[in-house]
Amino acid sequence: MIDSGQPVVRLPLLNKLLFSADHVGWQAIGYFRQGWVLFFLAPPPGEGINRVPDPDITLLGYEISARVLAGFLIFSGRFVDAFTDPLIGWWSDRTRSRWGRRIPFILFSTPFYAGFGALIWFLPHEGSSWWNVVYFVIMLELFFTAATMSSGALEALVPELTRTARDRMHVVSFIFLFAVGGAGLGLVMGGFIKDAFGFHVAGTLFAVAAVVFRYISLSAVWRYALRDVAPAREPFFEGVKDTLRNSQFVAFLPTFVMFTTGVGVLQGWIPFFAVGVLLQEKEGVASSWLSTGVIGGAVVFGLVIWLLFSKGLVSKRRIYGVCLVACGLIFPLLSLVGVVSDRHLLLQGLVLVFVAGMPMAAVFLLPKGLTADIADYDAILRDERREAMFYSTQNFFEKVTYALPPLFLSLILQLGDSPENPLGIQMAPVMAGVLVLLGFSLWPRYRLPDTVNRETVTEAGLMPQRA
Repeated sequence: MIDSGQPVVRLPLLNKLLFSADHVGWQAIGYFRQGWVLFFLAPPPGEGINRVPDPDITLLGYEISARVLAGFLIFSGRFVDAFTDPLIGWWSDRTRSRWGRRIPFILFSTPFYAGFGALIWFLPHEGSSWWNVVYFVIMLELFFTAATMSSGALEALVPELTRTARDRMHVVSFIFLFAVGGAGLGLVMGGFIKDAFGFHVAGTLFAVAAVVFRYISLSAVWRYALRDVAPAREPFFEGVKDTLRNSQFVAFLPTFVMFTTGVGVLQGWIPFFAVGVLLQEKEGVASSWLSTGVIGGAVVFGLVIWLLFSKGLVSKRRIYGVCLVACGLIFPLLSLVGVVSDRHLLLQGLVLVFVAGMPMAAVFLLPKGLTADIADYDAILRDERREAMFYSTQNFFEKVTYALPPLFLSLILQLGDSPENPLGIQMAPVMAGVLVLLGFSLWPRYRLPDTVNRETVTEAGLMPQRA
């Protein structure tokens, strides 16, 4: 993608596929946790027992419920974890070893990432207990830290391993397809497994999948990951500031973090929607069908995007922006299920989530490639490669904002989460759409071309003028 002194690395097709296959396990463990953890800790009335206690606290005249406490616990875990991302990314960029900069992080942290991911679901007490609160917070933080070390280093390999626009689009497209498969496991099969065997079994199975697919991915690139890239030299705080001075990164970042925040609201919302609006008795099965609808829409439109891009009919920049706006406008339509007619509620929900899933394809497919392009642009400006710093800084802001969905959802559900009063459930998709549209506000400033080199960047007017 850029002119550099490094030899061009070309992954064979099989290695591209195996490298991308990691996202089956990665997305499965992540989507199952995101979709079910609030429900696990504080389910709706009649759907199970609260595993966290009612804090019996009144704030500004409002009583804090067990679900709000659960939402705050999930938020705080994500929020604290976000601050480790830039530090670990900076550490990875500066690492020197016989295996290169990234492989040691992936190799040694992966078992801990999977292990703590399973232990989240094994609370010490079956009923409501403050010991559950302490245990959950500790396990969640350990999981997030290990995941950052393993997954962050793997992400940073993308620009190192894909040095042409075609190779990069191949890899991010394969990642998208395997991520869809992982989302299907976590969201679709997760509901069935949870209903049949419980949270313990489901959480353990997805942890095993995470570690197996991570090592398959690592083995596929073991020979191809660059060993001789010079470690970055910048001090930590200077590196963070320089990353945030990159104009194209600043244009891209809000779109991604606000989109993931909106989607996070919808992920946690699906089980409540299944029970409170669709009136389904088996929330796991119903949630799985709804998640299948979302994934189906994303896959269908993802193939359309691939065809358009491969024929040179659309740029990453254009399709990404159009799909962001479409998500912001379509998400609120999910609140209309059951409003016009109370017949065929599940079918109404399936149709609308399928439509909502279509524009989500671009925002799942393209960010890794866009961030790799931005890292290449930075390397042209600085003559120094800092891929992990960009991915980790992106993850920092994503996690700070993505920590909010469980808290947002727990608060908005206070407006009503039952068939008799579903107002909170109906307002959650509106909130998700507004978040996405807010994130879009800076996107028009993004101007990087699909192929990033000195000539194309100069043509785009993005090379600084030298005195």
